[in-house]
Amino acid sequence: AWSVHASCKTTMSAGCVGGSFPGDMGINSGRGLGDGRLIPAIGLGLYYTPPGAATYDIVAEALKLGYRHLDTADFYENEEDVGRAVRDSGIPRNEIHITSKVWPGEDGEWLTDGYKVVLDAVGRSVGKLGTHADLYLIHTPFNPSQRINYWLGLEAAQKKGLATSIGVSNFGVAHLQELINSDRTSVSPAANEVELHPFLRKDDIAEFCAERGIAVIAYSPLARALRLDHPILAAAAKAHGVSTAQVLVRWSMQHGYVPLPKSVRAERIRMNADVFKFELTQDEMAALDALDERLFTEWDEWGKLDPTKVPSRPAPARRRRGRTVSPRAMSHATAVPSTLYASDFGV
Repeated sequence: AWSVHASCKTTMSAGCVGGSFPGDMGINSGRGLGDGRLIPAIGLGLYYTPPGAATYDIVAEALKLGYRHLDTADFYENEEDVGRAVRDSGIPRNEIHITSKVWPGEDGEWLTDGYKVVLDAVGRSVGKLGTHADLYLIHTPFNPSQRINYWLGLEAAQKKGLATSIGVSNFGVAHLQELINSDRTSVSPAANEVELHPFLRKDDIAEFCAERGIAVIAYSPLARALRLDHPILAAAAKAHGVSTAQVLVRWSMQHGYVPLPKSVRAERIRMNADVFKFELTQDEMAALDALDERLFTEWDEWGKLDPTKVPSRPAPARRRRGRTVSPRAMSHATAVPSTLYASDFGV
């Protein structure tokens, strides 16, 4: 069920992007998190948005356009710019939702003291943002021997007020079950952020989360523009007088996901959120649902690794081959050594 997010009470009357549609209340209508709190219906994804002026400027513009949901991460190296744009906007902080994340490292205390390193990482993120995180996530399910300890670190961060809600990203059903069923944990994930679009469906994860009230946040909902000219998308777009990108955002919303479309162009982020004046028909949804081709758009540099399928338990140690490359270096890599294996990251 959708209900009005607190921020919408002010932004809708101030010309919030979009309009109204039966069952929808606009870009900042609230989608329920697993802990009973709300998250705005559409967020601005900030992966691959360069730190500095590029991030600051697009966040500032998004806030002017009515966005109140920003999705960043330590991995993205732009938390400081997000926080600065939020402060400079003049918008009351309690009307803006900020999600951030921590990526488990591949060595040192990441493999021995997951509780401490995650709690420290959340503290650093809050320092860069200059404010608490409304939602903080474990970015990947890597390093299975420390996974529960990572989560306990998030629970501690929540108790300290560093994060209001806590969740995960790229977690599969087995990983979620591990957290929920553990006798060491006391908080269930409020959300799970995974790559989702018609060309990459994760029905098992979506169904598991829906049954437990865990919000599903969809990153790369536009499939990084790799299929925007698909004829089925084009037909739906023509029928409703919208763009194919808007069709993808609407598909995500009609499945109950919280999409995170991204762009560094103001006109595109405006259009990405203007999806409340039309509704895809059942036939159109069915046609889009049938397009799944396992298209991973964010994991090519990892050898098309499906992070939601990494082992739920520690694998036997094996000899590493090649050099270890950090996740941050990987995000900027132009070529990936053939010797890079998932085992380099403890999976």
